[in-house]
Amino acid sequence: MSVLSNTRMPVGATRSNARTAGLALLAMAVLAPLGLLVALPAGWFGAAAATVAVVAALDIVVAVALLPILEPGGILLARIACAARAVYAAAFLAAAGFLVAPVEPDRFQAAWDAALLIFGVHLLLVGVALVRAGAPRWLAALVGLAGVGYVTDAVLVLAGVDVSVGVVTFVGEVALLVWLLGWAGRGNASGEESSPGAHRGSGVS
Repeated sequence: MSVLSNTRMPVGATRSNARTAGLALLAMAVLAPLGLLVALPAGWFGAAAATVAVVAALDIVVAVALLPILEPGGILLARIACAARAVYAAAFLAAAGFLVAPVEPDRFQAAWDAALLIFGVHLLLVGVALVRAGAPRWLAALVGLAGVGYVTDAVLVLAGVDVSVGVVTFVGEVALLVWLLGWAGRGNASGEESSPGAHRGSGVS
């Protein structure tokens, strides 16, 4: 069997992993702004670095939890997508080193901007894996669009253009978070839930 072929995961496993990924994303949505939009501008570099470390750890949790959810869209594709998020987490954590003595916030920002290119690729691959797994097409499109936004921003930064596309396209990440939490708690009358791949062709979760 090809590593890009579909595979169905146990219902309980996908439900549990979806909930874990969703909760981790929710925690990140709360912590990241506190560290990067509050602590960092205020000069609380230690707090910002600590927040980055926690967020990077949560990124690893999300990467692991997403794997069985994405695998129905192709095992190899899912592994590459999740590995990309893990690589991004490592790069993000490494960038936080610039917030520890000697503090170099500009180098932190530059390293983070470069790492976001990897994150954008991750979201693009997740979007492809989701649609192949039979997840809602609108969700896959929004997630993929968020990936395009991050990749575009990273390229624009390298080109010296001060424009952010991600501030608009990030809605795909919010949609993924909501879908993971909502889908994880949804079941039929018997208490079972179909795997994402079971809906291939219907375009609905």
